Amino acid sequence: MKCSNCGQKIRRNLLIHEIILPWLIPEWEICETCQLAFEKIEKKSACSGCMRPNCPDLCRDCQQWRQIYPAFTVQHQALYCYNEAFQDWLYRYKFGGDYKLCTTFIQPIRQKLKKYRGFIIVPLPLSEERQKERGFNQVESLLKSANISYENLLIRKQHDNPQALKNRQERLALQQPYIARSACNITGRKILLVDDVYTTGRTIYHGVELLYQLGAKEVATFTLAR
Repeated sequence: MKCSNCGQKIRRNLLIHEIILPWLIPEWEICETCQLAFEKIEKKSACSGCMRPNCPDLCRDCQQWRQIYPAFTVQHQALYCYNEAFQDWLYRYKFGGDYKLCTTFIQPIRQKLKKYRGFIIVPLPLSEERQKERGFNQVESLLKSANISYENLLIRKQHDNPQALKNRQERLALQQPYIARSACNITGRKILLVDDVYTTGRTIYHGVELLYQLGAKEVATFTLAR
């Protein structure tokens, strides 16, 4: 098997179930070196609102979001710190078009999303123009590779510069970019909104706000990194 991030061969002892059922041996997993490079967020020492690392109290950003949106509370979940290793992976995958990197986090994504039984998984959408430019939706591809079913309930109605090219103020100034698909029924449903990275929280809060306006019973949020 090979590391799904760096491509190096992984040599390890097989588990008992892999010896008995060899077809269960994963084709891709993360090598020990890459596992150490991708820094997991310590939940106990992270912000309870957005999982900002090394922030045991509710961070200033979350305090402001709760003032802006007093009708609901977001308790975001994320797996990894947005460090140099994650930034490198994201650049190669999202902007470099290295599609096979969608397999990198199969196991941790599956493990985390098991906790959301009864939720409809909804990836944040790209604009039609961005999807054509990139060739794929990076969040949908992560879910597909992990064999997690999802529904496209939202449409991004406007096309603008990628978030990565905007400064903080430009990101925060973003107007509501999403609308619901005309045929979707959101009323009374529990929804998990999924994106790749939580930065300022602006797009996450736009998505949550819209879903509650459309009658969602509960909206949770998840990203790979914070």
